[in-house]
Amino acid sequence: MATLADDASPPWYRGLTRFQWTILLAAWLGWVFDVFDAAIFNFTKTSILKEMMGAEGYAASGPTVEGWIQGIFLFGWALGGLLFGILADRWGRTRTLVLTILVYSLFTGLTIFCREVWQIAAARFIVALGIGGEWAAGAALVAEVMPNRSRAAAAAILQSAAAFGPALAGVAQLFLRGMPWQYMYVVGVVPALICVLIRLAIKEPEPTAGNSPTHSVNPLRDLWASPTWRKRVLVAMVIGAVVVTGAGTASFWAPNLLESASKGLSKADVDARKSIGIMVSHIGTLIGVLLVPYLCEKFGRKRTIGAFFAATPIAVVAIASSGLDYGSLLLILPFINFFAIGISGALALYFPELFPTALRATGAGMAYNVGRVFSILMPIVTGFIISQSHSIGTGFLVSGSIYLVGLLALPFAPETKGKPLPTA
Repeated sequence: MATLADDASPPWYRGLTRFQWTILLAAWLGWVFDVFDAAIFNFTKTSILKEMMGAEGYAASGPTVEGWIQGIFLFGWALGGLLFGILADRWGRTRTLVLTILVYSLFTGLTIFCREVWQIAAARFIVALGIGGEWAAGAALVAEVMPNRSRAAAAAILQSAAAFGPALAGVAQLFLRGMPWQYMYVVGVVPALICVLIRLAIKEPEPTAGNSPTHSVNPLRDLWASPTWRKRVLVAMVIGAVVVTGAGTASFWAPNLLESASKGLSKADVDARKSIGIMVSHIGTLIGVLLVPYLCEKFGRKRTIGAFFAATPIAVVAIASSGLDYGSLLLILPFINFFAIGISGALALYFPELFPTALRATGAGMAYNVGRVFSILMPIVTGFIISQSHSIGTGFLVSGSIYLVGLLALPFAPETKGKPLPTA
């Protein structure tokens, strides 16, 4: 990606300081490893619930329970995005980032001590608090330290974590195939703690253009008091809810699809097929999140988001109507992820552009994470449909309807292409 601006501009990376590169690297690593921690449950949930519910209990209602745990996880993600976003605007981006990483890494590790389903749900809720807070603080921090010409490329790199995190979890699962599920949660602690060491070496950024030293005593109140910022956050929350619902559906149920296409094989072979399938699927994610910010710069944020909202249901229909054999899934899942998860590359660029410095982490956090509140019912409904119909493809088809809501909200969203970050 040589340039994301017009031909007269220098390459996006030219002139970036060591501090700016360090911020981008640290934010990227933090996001890689919290997506990694989120993906661990997707790989291990079947083993966990079969152990806790028994094979017959899982066969009767396993996907429904999975959906409820994911709904609780999404609520924690939303709440964490709100609370830690406010904290980041008041306490500082880098200190908040360190705290969020500690929260999600510690409770990922503590999951190994869970013996009941409700304990798993509680641990996932607290892990989600940290994950939601990390994105809010990290996206605001990267947006503020990067010059205008570099923000799209930086957003693409930051959101590429959505591909590398699950792929890294797939690698871990491949090495640990056939072993007890607890081993995956031990691995989930280590990389996040490495990120904390990197964060501790980063100072709070100095005020720059678009990053004024002003702070809000009550950023949540100020956000809702202004008609401009209130309208923006409401529309952005709808867009965020659609994106995270679609991306969450694709990533959460993909291991179930791969396992259903691997019946009769040993646990080690099923684990290996799930790992390979997930890694292959996120080739589509990586291409999507790197391409989408470029498309946003060329065609505008709204047009790009709208095109992906229109295309994703087509991909969903493709997977619902396919035979769901393993070979077909290796071809279809990257296509799904390109659209459903790839569009998240627009959010790391677009959402920080909607709000002024004093409200940026709060606004972006609400848009990206609180929007998850509206998506909580989707995994619950999808899980129930899968349990009743015994068809994961049918569950995917129902979830695709959410994109119609996003298309209805887009006309009310502002276009920020070519504009500097708002300061007040």
